[in-house]
Amino acid sequence: MGRRLLLHLSLLAVVAAGLRLAVVPAEVCPEVTAAEAEAAVHEAAAWLARNQSEDGRYLYGYHRGRDEVSTEYNFVRHAGVTMSLYQYATFFEDAAVLAAANRGLDSMLDELIAHADWLAWRPPGHDVELGANALLTAALVFRRQAVGDGAHDAVLRGLGRFMLAQQQADGSMHGYWDPVAARTIPIPAKFATGEAAWALALLEGEFPGEGWTEAALVTLDYLALHRDRDEGYLTRMPDHWAAYALAEVGSGHLDEVRAGYARQLAGYFGIRLRFEAQRRGTGINLLLRWVPGTPAGVGTAGEGIGALWHLAQDESRMGDLLPNIEDRLACFAGMMVERQSTSLEAAAYPRPGLVQGAWFYRGFVQMDDVQHVLSGLLAARPLLQAREVTG
Repeated sequence: MGRRLLLHLSLLAVVAAGLRLAVVPAEVCPEVTAAEAEAAVHEAAAWLARNQSEDGRYLYGYHRGRDEVSTEYNFVRHAGVTMSLYQYATFFEDAAVLAAANRGLDSMLDELIAHADWLAWRPPGHDVELGANALLTAALVFRRQAVGDGAHDAVLRGLGRFMLAQQQADGSMHGYWDPVAARTIPIPAKFATGEAAWALALLEGEFPGEGWTEAALVTLDYLALHRDRDEGYLTRMPDHWAAYALAEVGSGHLDEVRAGYARQLAGYFGIRLRFEAQRRGTGINLLLRWVPGTPAGVGTAGEGIGALWHLAQDESRMGDLLPNIEDRLACFAGMMVERQSTSLEAAAYPRPGLVQGAWFYRGFVQMDDVQHVLSGLLAARPLLQAREVTG
């Protein structure tokens, strides 16, 4: 009887261990230093700058296995990459990166249009996009902080007035403006509402007392309470731009609704990064977790959790989440530093300069893959530095 019981218990232990390994795989969070994360940031910024065209356009995409450059382009992503390069420039002095950001910016400023009391970027032959102009605004704010001049202050305020013109009474945002009919197009654009909320909050930091925070808060409340339902999402939309906006307005402007929204976003980004840390891409894990996610997808989760980490420093209602937020942010940094293409790996491909410093998904990289991971690692860097000091 005792032997049989022992056998049954042993079998149960083996089955339980198998289920634990198969259904809930262990997380792998590589240890990484602040210096290693910083080196990865430099490589990423260099990749974006090195592969830019003289007209200011960035390399949109590249398949390393086929040695194939994508002919597509996306203007919102152009603005986002330019923003990320200026974000980098607020931390580091690098003439090549700043020159690349300036070329990307100049290509947008050359295509500004004016209407009523506002300014907006409109690539020829396209509608005016809210998201692209919000990210152009963010780019100009970071340029202002990096360079220390107000050369484009009139443009910044003009872009802000464009966003206000797109904002509705309930805080929602129309995503497009038709330059031919000279009217707004009353449909939303994915992520553009969060981008605009963040851009408005950033404007308050540069031009305090002009009402930009009040406008940002109206849209943040819409994001927290109504956007997901209105736009047909079944679950909470993982909006890293909203996380940026919440961090920018700061704890002093968080009522219970906004604080609750911040907690919900922290929960989403935490789960997303925990799931990512369980991915191996081989064996039974491939069936259960698939391959490691797109760099842009992982990067936006890193940006989101990074923004909320900054917010949680001064927000007592997020204090209980802070240890987990920090662990997720550090894990993100470790994963992405490890996944970045090195010079040794790049040497095996026909064009190493298109490979080194980038992050690939099944052999392909897009400019927003590099942008989002770069910005996420910038957010993680102070946490890694603080951990090294405190041990």
